[in-house]
Amino acid sequence: MTCLAIPALCPAQFNPTAATSFDNLQAGIPSGFSQDLLFPEGSEGPSSLLVQFDRGSFDFTGYVPQQQVGGAGIDIFIQTPIVTVAGQIIAEVQITSVGIDTMEAIAMVTEITGNVVAGLAVLGFPNPTGQIAFNVLFTDLAGDSGTSMSVIDAGSLPLSGILDFDVPLIWTTEPILIHSPRGGDLAVGTFLTSTTGATVSFDEVFPLADPLGADFQRADCNTDGTFNIADAIFTLTALFSGGPAGSCTDACDSNDDGSVNIADAIYTLAALFSGGPQPAFPSPGTCGPDATDADILDCETYNSC
Repeated sequence: MTCLAIPALCPAQFNPTAATSFDNLQAGIPSGFSQDLLFPEGSEGPSSLLVQFDRGSFDFTGYVPQQQVGGAGIDIFIQTPIVTVAGQIIAEVQITSVGIDTMEAIAMVTEITGNVVAGLAVLGFPNPTGQIAFNVLFTDLAGDSGTSMSVIDAGSLPLSGILDFDVPLIWTTEPILIHSPRGGDLAVGTFLTSTTGATVSFDEVFPLADPLGADFQRADCNTDGTFNIADAIFTLTALFSGGPAGSCTDACDSNDDGSVNIADAIYTLAALFSGGPQPAFPSPGTCGPDATDADILDCETYNSC
């Protein structure tokens, strides 16, 4: 009864839940990650989110401003005496700048489904379409010592103050996180701050699968560190003219089908000169082990990584 009479004596709770998942947990392999967050009705909304990975690294290679690097979705379901509001708010995480160790992005609201816009208007919230919902900063620490993703509320979504409805928020990212090649456990710390400064944290541990083998660059059959016509010639010479087979047969498997034959030379030439698809990870210019399941090829030595 005291809370009803003097609401100021009963500050709102901040009791979200959080769970992290990965596209894969293979040591040394790039992975996307996602987080399912739930902010229940009647609790405070979030003002910031910090996710820290104690091992691995972010790879910003190839990412450029205005490119999408992930997304966020909020499922809306509000029952009122007049109408049930149901739909989704969808935001795209778009890069604004890329540095050596950091990448900045914004989560822009790009789509709202169902009758959510009308429902938010009834609740007194403006239409957030086309607005920045969150500011995002990806930070890569030195070497294999971890990474972080920091998210700050930009104020254009109805997530501040005391929430009038459950807010399930799902973050997803492109495969920019490269797990530690040494395997072991990956610890993930998630830190959430409410609009009044209340904090809550979650700790999760994920065992990484064993490393897959030596790092190499796919399609670099002659292992000189470059991808060019010489690699196709090297493959053809080894197959048909008694040339050396090379020290990394995995690198010669351009089309990643688990074998080395004339199709790999054709694949290489098409990628170089005919607009064909580029070789799969670890693609030219990117070092890594072979992540293909049931691949019997091996890479004994590769000195260009």
